[in-house]
Amino acid sequence: MLHQPIYAPVPMLAADVNCFWALEQDQESYNREVYLPDAYIEVVINVGAPLMLESEYGMLELPRAFVNPLQNKPLRIRAAGFCQMISMQLYPWAVKPILNIDADPSTVHVIGLDADWQRFADDLTQIVAHRGYGEAIDCYQEFVCKTAYRQKHDLMLILTAGHLLHRSHGQIRMADLAAQSYLSSSQFERQFKHYTAISPKAYARIVRFGSLQAALLVNPSIRLADLADVYGYSDQAHLIREFKSFADCTPRDFAASAPAYFELRQNEDWCDFMKQYFNLSYAG
Repeated sequence: MLHQPIYAPVPMLAADVNCFWALEQDQESYNREVYLPDAYIEVVINVGAPLMLESEYGMLELPRAFVNPLQNKPLRIRAAGFCQMISMQLYPWAVKPILNIDADPSTVHVIGLDADWQRFADDLTQIVAHRGYGEAIDCYQEFVCKTAYRQKHDLMLILTAGHLLHRSHGQIRMADLAAQSYLSSSQFERQFKHYTAISPKAYARIVRFGSLQAALLVNPSIRLADLADVYGYSDQAHLIREFKSFADCTPRDFAASAPAYFELRQNEDWCDFMKQYFNLSYAG
């Protein structure tokens, strides 16, 4: 997805929210794309045409406000017209404290939010139409600040471990993460899974896959052997197997099928942002 633009969270949300983003895209190009697994949970407010989820049961219309939880396979969402949406990009440990729901990636593709969120989505649609995305994002942040953290959660150990996973691109040893959390490996895994619905090892794989995607978008011709070395895969074949397990395509097929990013790659600011955002100093 080509997010445009990206907004930083207010200080109250900064530890648990990576960013807010807005998207406008024509129906034809949007419907060619897929949501590949990544390390964040999206809380999407649809302010444009109806969205439909492709599922084993056929096309299912999505509510205006929904959660795209952690996925392990591509997700296909189709727009019935011009696509406009705003999203809050959460770290997975923040779902319980901010949304007061569980997000189990093994059983749920998309989670519809409650009636308060649906009414808010209707309000946000009007704000976008009459006052623009900037004001809509401000209202979104204000709404979240009023409704989040209703119950007390002791997240510091999991939050610290999660950010370490991100900074290491998923390559830190699980035993080292547990030790830094002053927990045994089994205690750490139970607590991490309680908040994220996924084991730390499985989450590390998703984090690493997300960084791999970003590196290929910044430099589609980068050598896979070099990426395997940077991200700690045993060899190029291991990298390709891991990529295919999440994306249902090879890394080269992914790079070749992302022509919409060509213009962005010519933009120095975008490339600099991606390299800094994912620490891609080697991506060329």
